[in-house]
Amino acid sequence: MSNSITHYQTSFRVNDSDSDALMRLKAVVYGWVVKKEEDRIIQKDKSSFFSRCDWRNMFGTHSAICTASFCSEDGDAWAIHYTEIDKEFGRKRFWYSDIGLKKDGGSVVVSVRVSFAWNEEDLSHQQEAPTPTVPIVIRYILQGNHVYSGRPEFRLVEKPIQFNEPGMGKALCDFIQSGDRRYPLIVFNGDGSAHVNEAGQLARVLTGKSLVAVVSHNAELAEEIKTFLPEDFRIPFGQFRIFFPFNQRRNSPLRHRWYDLQSADYPEQRRGIINCLLRSHNLLEKGAVETIDDIYSLVNRSKLLKLEAASPEQQKQLDEFLQEHSRVAAERDQWKQESGVYASEVDRLEAETRKLEWQCKDYESRLDAAGQGVSATEIAKLLPTLPNNLLQVAEAASRFFPRLVITEGALESAKEYHDCKSIGEAWQMLRHLNDAMYKLKFESAEQKDWERTFQDQTGYELAMSEGSNTKKDKKLMGLRKIQHNGREYDITPHLKHGNQAPKMVRIHFDFDEKRKKIVVGYIGSHIPNATTKTM
Repeated sequence: MSNSITHYQTSFRVNDSDSDALMRLKAVVYGWVVKKEEDRIIQKDKSSFFSRCDWRNMFGTHSAICTASFCSEDGDAWAIHYTEIDKEFGRKRFWYSDIGLKKDGGSVVVSVRVSFAWNEEDLSHQQEAPTPTVPIVIRYILQGNHVYSGRPEFRLVEKPIQFNEPGMGKALCDFIQSGDRRYPLIVFNGDGSAHVNEAGQLARVLTGKSLVAVVSHNAELAEEIKTFLPEDFRIPFGQFRIFFPFNQRRNSPLRHRWYDLQSADYPEQRRGIINCLLRSHNLLEKGAVETIDDIYSLVNRSKLLKLEAASPEQQKQLDEFLQEHSRVAAERDQWKQESGVYASEVDRLEAETRKLEWQCKDYESRLDAAGQGVSATEIAKLLPTLPNNLLQVAEAASRFFPRLVITEGALESAKEYHDCKSIGEAWQMLRHLNDAMYKLKFESAEQKDWERTFQDQTGYELAMSEGSNTKKDKKLMGLRKIQHNGREYDITPHLKHGNQAPKMVRIHFDFDEKRKKIVVGYIGSHIPNATTKTM
């Protein structure tokens, strides 16, 4: 579909030493599809799948499979367009897999793009992009095949490669700076347990899009790398660096960013790395067939080449057209590569913007705390690093926001929701509770529609009560009663963000009228209600 969003994209070559790789790869794709589909037509008409088919509304899944092939002396080609209905959202979201195979001399060029699109007629507001992952078909292809990009020695594998002996340093430096390397290379400088473990995890989650290398702690090896690698491209010990391809017109050292596992920002940076490399960064091998439309283009071009012109003038025009077509195709591929560079840069700037926004809010909160009579010494003890999880957010809020009382129950629920991915949103919600909610309750004499006013001011949803079915259930309502400092509070009022874990947050609270405080009794995903109880 025209509104589809890339979830994963890659392109590479498979060694074709036995001249049978194209058929083997078709069989791999076939096996992958068979595991997903129940329709017997796939088993009964396997030959059509390998040549040309157009199957719609598959039995049991309502998927669609379309394949096409092209045969020529220069190299056969085959492609598939596979449409699936999302298992979680149903017809609200669709998945598309475009896989192309093209025989090219002693190798087969493989292109894989998985994308998704929301139903254009679905008006739901909850349309969060899924976390990018590696398609299982990529892992199937890597098993038992020599997969590479650029040059045969530039292999793509699922495990990190080791540089642990003197003499290997020059090879690494040449690898980093090679203009033939088309994929990102992630190099860890140091082989401590934390680095080796993270290198292994990144190699796994980035399969088919990058290669991970680990440089052992060795004085001779380090000196060798220092000799052959320019200073601007070196990696501080204990850190790692992502080297994008060097074959771009714009190759500033700033493109190749380095990271520190010990940094408080790294968990957020890690999500950005995976999202950028799997989704945004284009890996395009020369001569790749990406879609079924490319197969049709090859067919049409073949027909043009076989035409016999009626006159020398027509033949000249035909030759000029074919030359221009080849030039435009090459230019298109170059711009696709360039677009990947700019997409990566946009991701980096967005990540930096989010970090700066977070820091601005921290400073605002510190000033607010100072205005409430907090001494300079106390302010200096506030947030030393950015929170990495919901518990740290709750603990920081108890220090930053003097109008809030963060109870032990709230800390406990935040600790239990350890996989929450809406850390920044939770911080903002607590901040708005400290500011906007406090003013509505204790500083405004007007009787307003709190729920509407709060959402207009903050963008977050406020619910002062529960649904009628939940209210009727004494057991469910009992979950909204807490004890704190010898007093009972009803924490039915709550702030809401998102509707599906781990990208959702609920913050339940009550008011201490005497002390003019807001008592936060729960920070987590969902306190069970009538709907979740039914589910």
